[in-house]
Amino acid sequence: MASLQEPYPPFDVTAQRDDGVATVVVSGELDLATVPRLSATVAEHGDARLLVLDLKAVTFIDSTGVRVLIEADRSCAGSGSRLVVLAGDGPVRRVLDLCELDGRLAVVTDHPSPAAQRVAVTDTGPMTPPPPKLIPRAG
Repeated sequence: MASLQEPYPPFDVTAQRDDGVATVVVSGELDLATVPRLSATVAEHGDARLLVLDLKAVTFIDSTGVRVLIEADRSCAGSGSRLVVLAGDGPVRRVLDLCELDGRLAVVTDHPSPAAQRVAVTDTGPMTPPPPKLIPRAG
């Protein structure tokens, strides 16, 4: 008997580094089984002045996924860098809204512009990020 369910997309983490900007693209389910891979990638790029976590292709996120976002934000703040979460409007955004983390994390709809990246990378003083393009909360 053939299954009517589509297979889950495989979990994947890729990172791209351009000067002081690290973009980590995550796809698939972010849960207890996959969080260690994301944590390791975030730690590997912890020296970036700007760390962008692109979670638009994440199909599921549980509390361990939320925890790794909070830990990444705390780590970036402690090292003087900046974390931006690219959440899209799917499951990640819904969970962040439910957890009321959109005020704590810099959650954006689009990857920060190249100009914003250059400002963040070359700024030698305290990081003053450009205002993120926030997604309005669902009513």
